[in-house]
Amino acid sequence: MQTANLTTTLHSLLFLFPIIIGLIVAIFTLILIILMSVYFLKRILLKNKRELIWTPISSIERRSNLSYDEFTKQYASIGKPVIITDVVKNWKASEKWNFNFFKKKYGKINTDGVRDRNNGTNISMTIGDYIDYLETGYTDKSLYLIDFPLFDHPDLYEDCEVPIYCNNLLEKLPEKLLSKYGFHQYIFLFMGRKESSIGLHFDDFCTQAWLGVIYGRKRFILIPPDQQKFVYYGKVDAFNPDLEKFPLYANVKSVEFILNPGEIIYIPSMWWHQAENLDSTIALGFNTVNEWNLEMVLHSASKVNPIIGNLLGLLLEFPWLGKVVVASRLL
Repeated sequence: MQTANLTTTLHSLLFLFPIIIGLIVAIFTLILIILMSVYFLKRILLKNKRELIWTPISSIERRSNLSYDEFTKQYASIGKPVIITDVVKNWKASEKWNFNFFKKKYGKINTDGVRDRNNGTNISMTIGDYIDYLETGYTDKSLYLIDFPLFDHPDLYEDCEVPIYCNNLLEKLPEKLLSKYGFHQYIFLFMGRKESSIGLHFDDFCTQAWLGVIYGRKRFILIPPDQQKFVYYGKVDAFNPDLEKFPLYANVKSVEFILNPGEIIYIPSMWWHQAENLDSTIALGFNTVNEWNLEMVLHSASKVNPIIGNLLGLLLEFPWLGKVVVASRLL
């Protein structure tokens, strides 16, 4: 009798099992549909935030003891650049990082992040060889180390600290997902010799740019977004413009300043900028996404790749979904 009852129970469970699985799938699908509906509705409601907000300036302010609330109200929310003077100088890097330090500790490490400014291509060389290049005299080469990511060398994080102002929504996403799809919270080390320059540009996908100088000085030119029609897509050398070739550049209203060791510059979305090294320099640069430029970033990413752009927005809206995606290996 007991055996018969057990058999009946097993048959019932076997019968119910596909029904239970079907219900779980249906519930999960319904949840996804609701989440997607909420997400796209929010994107529609926030469409107006895709519009660029920026504030004209005639000079750039230098601030210290700046609170996060002051930063958001007086700069980030109105698209206004600012130099913060008391962040970088408190890092260990300010006293520790110089060319001898990097040559001794990382000299044998190879990097593909050295840009040949003569032809615009990246070349591969060791950090030691690059520093030797910086310390030599005249050369016909124009090399700039623009891509030495700190996440490959986590011990360097001990010498610096991301400022409180650099709130980055991408930190909500799983590291594996960020790495796989190129959304890493990159912090890059830059090295360049005196008189070298990174050309006029604004940062991709409407991200906000930060650059902190550890060693040496940089001369900067900032050009507000409404001047884009005069900069010929960044083909102009802002420090030595050829007005015969680029006559409209004569109409540009730019702001020029020097970024000193220990200072960090905040450059809002879509501001054109060019930097020139007044000395051989070491600097850190990184890009951020926050509430003030999120919709612009998502819109820009969607224009390049609609799937990745919408996926990024969905995962930022529901961070737990990113963990599910990584755990299930769906992406």
